[in-house]
Amino acid sequence: MGIAGIVGLPGPAKVKRLKGVAAADDLVHWKFQHLAPNMLWVNGITEHPTRERKVHCCAVFDTFSRKIVGWSIDNCQDSTLVWNALDMAIKNRMPPPRGIVHADRGVQFTSRAFTNRIRSAGLTPSFGTNGDG
Repeated sequence: MGIAGIVGLPGPAKVKRLKGVAAADDLVHWKFQHLAPNMLWVNGITEHPTRERKVHCCAVFDTFSRKIVGWSIDNCQDSTLVWNALDMAIKNRMPPPRGIVHADRGVQFTSRAFTNRIRSAGLTPSFGTNGDG
């Protein structure tokens, strides 16, 4: 749609650029299928309202098995939330080296703590391009 100049209402989304943050490249390019387990994990955060307050859930999804391999729930949407979910996935699945961990360019995922945890497990970080949605 963007290439054709078509935008939805009320107009093009404002993309917040992260200045001074050297994030990894997009290694996935919307190709989310792999031929082996634990070779491509995708991360996401959802927000759930409760009677008391909102809670946030981060999940790590294995694209081969189509299973949630790690998760974390907290009332704060920060790097600890995503770090805990990734840590659970790594401890439960013991992924082979050079597996890819893909996420959007949110501040939680581009944090040093999160990317260092990816690299310390022998995995490769990948971040979607800005404005993908």
